Amino acid sequence: MKLAHYAFGEENRDNGTIVIVHGLFGQARNWTAIARRLAEKYHVVTADLRNHGRSDWDAEMTYPAMAADLAELIGEVSDKPVHLVGHSMGGKASMVLALSADAGLVADLVVVDIAPVSYDHDYSGYISAMRDVDFSTISRRSEVEDALSSGVSEKGVRQFLAQNVATDKETGAMSWQVNIDAMANHLDDIIDWPTDGLADQYDGDVLFISGANSHYVDPKDRDHIKSLFPKAAFTSIKGAGHWVHAEKPDAVLLTLSAFLKR
Repeated sequence: MKLAHYAFGEENRDNGTIVIVHGLFGQARNWTAIARRLAEKYHVVTADLRNHGRSDWDAEMTYPAMAADLAELIGEVSDKPVHLVGHSMGGKASMVLALSADAGLVADLVVVDIAPVSYDHDYSGYISAMRDVDFSTISRRSEVEDALSSGVSEKGVRQFLAQNVATDKETGAMSWQVNIDAMANHLDDIIDWPTDGLADQYDGDVLFISGANSHYVDPKDRDHIKSLFPKAAFTSIKGAGHWVHAEKPDAVLLTLSAFLKR
């Protein structure tokens, strides 16, 4: 599937291309501020994964499918291997690509607050709350946040989910821009880690960035991570939770920049 994407710093292609991939319920524009800063030196592409943002919808929502989409995108935007950055679900998709037959497309890898393991997180409550929003009675995004409050207690999460609302330019009607049905049908795949058909390891440089207040990357998983990514290095961002790039963008930018110019 061709992914919708945004490009920055086209004039800097000779310095390398960075491809940035968001997480579940996210979209490319979540990374725009960091992308613009990186684009002062690099060619940067932010992508909407399938069933998110401006990308097309498809019933399949597995990591091999998402990794194949990323491979197609990289072939479109760069004639050289890219620096691949993935957050959360996008990080898993990026790791799967690095362990696939298309690993040669990945010069190095940055994984933001996720590990190549199965999780027990339950996103079904978010899905139910989103399905319950009655857009026939809603005209503003703030009203979407209010409608989500019955099923989503955290204000920050409600605001994050509400970013996925699209408004029809002609009618003004609002609707979800994400494919909720595909996500609901593949929640088990999304929280899982695939093993079939993957290489034993990826030998390129890999940086795992985690939020110091997040529990997505557990120190006890480091041996497993090292078995797949022998050159893995680890760092954490103080004062950040799972949405590291949104909570501490300057710290993430400094960390990425240091890794890229090592």
